[in-house]
Amino acid sequence: MISADPTIFVVSAERPWKSVKEFVDDAKKRPGQISFSSSGVYGTLHMAMEMLSHGAGIGLKHVPYSGAGPALTAILGGHVDTLASGPAVVIPHIKAGKLRPLAGWGAKRVASLPDVATFKELGYDIEFYIWAGLFAPRGTPEPVMKSIRDSVRQAVNTAEFKTAMEKLQTPIAYLDAPEFQKFWDKDAKMLSDAIKRMGKVEIPEAK
Repeated sequence: MISADPTIFVVSAERPWKSVKEFVDDAKKRPGQISFSSSGVYGTLHMAMEMLSHGAGIGLKHVPYSGAGPALTAILGGHVDTLASGPAVVIPHIKAGKLRPLAGWGAKRVASLPDVATFKELGYDIEFYIWAGLFAPRGTPEPVMKSIRDSVRQAVNTAEFKTAMEKLQTPIAYLDAPEFQKFWDKDAKMLSDAIKRMGKVEIPEAK
């Protein structure tokens, strides 16, 4: 694993909620009326919001789009109320005053958003990352695997790589193969449980 973006929960700055508590209280009063955009059904942005809905015991209106870009455009245009996204995507719009961050799905706060609490700090046992890892075909010879793993380990520790990731505001979260496998197993179970709760979702893609 190379990186793991702790997903950020943002709301349109035009909406009234200033905290997760205010948001959850309002959602409980108006089940299914508060909307969120996503990159598509069962996509990462959908999964994060499903975990929030389940953890908080609320019902939200899902509006899927054909990618993260259109999902972001939807909230900036006032067509939906909320969004889950990687920090690098929403931070410029937070700084511009168009989006308001309420919490993060990471185990710890995002360095560039030090005042934004994690859901775990707020009492919700949910954690979610948009991560990136390097894979090879099953059966790749072990010497080749070792060479790739050694090269990746060296690369993530270079000043050039660290600088590039800082510019992207994406935290490095390097894990070698054995640790990555453990992370994968835990993440896959979490996603599997969420999908089983949701069942088959039939929502037409937004244009």
